Amino acid sequence: MGTATETGLQRPIFVAVGGDSGSGKSTLTAGFYRIFPNDQITSLCLDDYHSLDRRERKLIGVTALDPRANNFALMENQLLSLKRGYPIAKPVYDHSDGTFREPEEIMPKEVVIVQGLHPFLVPGVRGLFDLNVWLDPQTELKHGWKVQRDVAKRGYTREEVYAEIAAREPDVAAYISPQRRYADLVVRFYRPEGSTGTDEHLSVRIVERATLPRLNLEGVLACEGFRVRQGDDEDETVLEIDGGIEPATVQQLEDRIWEHFDARHQHLRHLAPDQFGEFTDGVLRTHHSDPLALVQLLLVHRILSAKRSMLLKVPLSVHEEMIHARELRGEAAHEHIHV
Repeated sequence: MGTATETGLQRPIFVAVGGDSGSGKSTLTAGFYRIFPNDQITSLCLDDYHSLDRRERKLIGVTALDPRANNFALMENQLLSLKRGYPIAKPVYDHSDGTFREPEEIMPKEVVIVQGLHPFLVPGVRGLFDLNVWLDPQTELKHGWKVQRDVAKRGYTREEVYAEIAAREPDVAAYISPQRRYADLVVRFYRPEGSTGTDEHLSVRIVERATLPRLNLEGVLACEGFRVRQGDDEDETVLEIDGGIEPATVQQLEDRIWEHFDARHQHLRHLAPDQFGEFTDGVLRTHHSDPLALVQLLLVHRILSAKRSMLLKVPLSVHEEMIHARELRGEAAHEHIHV
């Protein structure tokens, strides 16, 4: 099989959005679809690469966070194909009842968003991405969002969700939280101390690693509700946005970020609808958050300015050797169904 350059296909920009269950991955990435035309962006969820359905996990006594409950061989093979510019027949995991559906075809587009629990756990998968984003919201928020989502959309009771959260804590510590260190950007939504407000006015802290070029935000540095400071490490910059930031400051920040967009992407500014920054609550009512809108816009800029890796951060030969080794051990995709 030839590479994307050999077949004339454009190599996609590969973006990973990782985080624990309920951390807001779907809400964040939904904003990208409101600015990119449909023919330029596609996304997939790594939950589709579970190797066990909900009933099987319960019988065996493992959570969906456990690597043994996920088919990393198939995940790596299919993401590699997408990276090389080829379509895939992706499995489909149905969260409404915890079973698998018929596979669906995914076509590589200019931007491929990969979201899930384990984007950085396996070196062969981690090496595919051009931009790594990690969501690390305040624990209270994350658990509340998970309860809202799983009750409203996945058929759980509140008691079942809280029991699942408790059961997953060891796996979060062992397999999920350690992936944070591989992120180019870490996004943390949190409720300001003493605040009892709604999620519309959450504050956000964005930690950017030196792997990304700096944005010139000098014109808005003195604005109330927005700060830029040095991170704990020398190679980190921290952007802080208050939940009560004034609309005029939001507009200044948006204008300054747009100034950094490449000229060929300026037309997107006129396509962005008012719903940028939307999220839904536990009864599926729609709300707007200015801090969320700013994070989404900032990430769109980062996506479009990301340098497409020539093919892989991990050489193709390494992937092929890993795949071959798995096949010799009997871990080919079709054999990776049971733990």
